[in-house]
Amino acid sequence: MPNWWLKRRDYKSMKTATYGRWTLLFLLAACSQEQKSTKKFYDFDGLIDEQISQLSQRMRVLDKVAQMSTTHSDTTFLPTVNGWESELEIFRQLETINKPTFQNAYRITDPVEDSKSNLKIRQYVAFDVPIPVVRFYYQEEFSRLKKIDAEITEKNLLYTTHRALTMEFDEEDGKPLLIRYAMSGFQKMVLRDTVRFTMKGQINW
Repeated sequence: MPNWWLKRRDYKSMKTATYGRWTLLFLLAACSQEQKSTKKFYDFDGLIDEQISQLSQRMRVLDKVAQMSTTHSDTTFLPTVNGWESELEIFRQLETINKPTFQNAYRITDPVEDSKSNLKIRQYVAFDVPIPVVRFYYQEEFSRLKKIDAEITEKNLLYTTHRALTMEFDEEDGKPLLIRYAMSGFQKMVLRDTVRFTMKGQINW
């Protein structure tokens, strides 16, 4: 076989190997960038899933009080897994802060001393976002979570809605377990009166 053919074949092999290495490096860099861009401030979905599982297994009873304008309801019941999912679904909206769009939007302050208790606060604050503030109240270490409160605002041409959400926890088996939660706020629709609402849930044995 001619030498020039061997040299050409070797050159093509080297070119293919080099191309393969650059492709691998590019893919690794892309994966690293994707992991970085999808890093969560906090895993709210994981928290809610854990609470639903634990509350269902422990057969906790829910005392729920809700009011919308002049309509009032007061109920006590033992939620199923689907029942807890329905009750806590609103808190999954807090996952919004983990979207890549908002990765650089929040100013994080930790710790902030809570003037009303001996707890510390990790606070996330941003402007012109659906969730302008989220606060985590914890005792000594962040893993000892005691409370989360947040605000959610939605605006469009038809209505404006504002909600204040709160979840409070006790510690069982070294993990936070939900003991009460609440939601309050209002919805203002175009050419209609403002509708105000509150809901409180107390979890008991």
